[in-house]
Amino acid sequence: MAVGNKKAETPKFLSGWKEIANYLGKGVRTVQRYEREMGLPVRRPAGRERAAVVATRAELDAWIAASPYRNKFYLPRLAPNHQAVADGIKRGMQEMERLREQMFSLREDVSRTVVMLRESIEAVHKEVHNSWQNRRTYSAEDFESRRGPIFGLARAPGAGSN
Repeated sequence: MAVGNKKAETPKFLSGWKEIANYLGKGVRTVQRYEREMGLPVRRPAGRERAAVVATRAELDAWIAASPYRNKFYLPRLAPNHQAVADGIKRGMQEMERLREQMFSLREDVSRTVVMLRESIEAVHKEVHNSWQNRRTYSAEDFESRRGPIFGLARAPGAGSN
């Protein structure tokens, strides 16, 4: 799947010992020892002792911050790029405003079209009602001659009939 210019969002959950170890910058056996001896916060689905493990980045970060061993960890911490986040929000707001204006324009077009359709239906209704009262029958030529004005259909110059 192509991501384009957007960076892939990192998952909030780490699945398995390898991902947890990579996140902490340690080996798998070291991370397993941290879980046994120092209470590294990992979860096992179904509560089984030997099942696969999952962990959240937030819990691991909190565990490291609260641990007396935190000085042993040399995790790279990237400072959040607040300007990039703000720029992304601004772009999103501008796109939302553009779409909102487009929606209003389309809504007005639909309203005008509905009004025209109602007027056309009323004109047809009146003509049918008048013809019924006059008991006049229309030929196919009569219908063709009235079709354009009744429905508001404009024919292009030189265009033949359908």
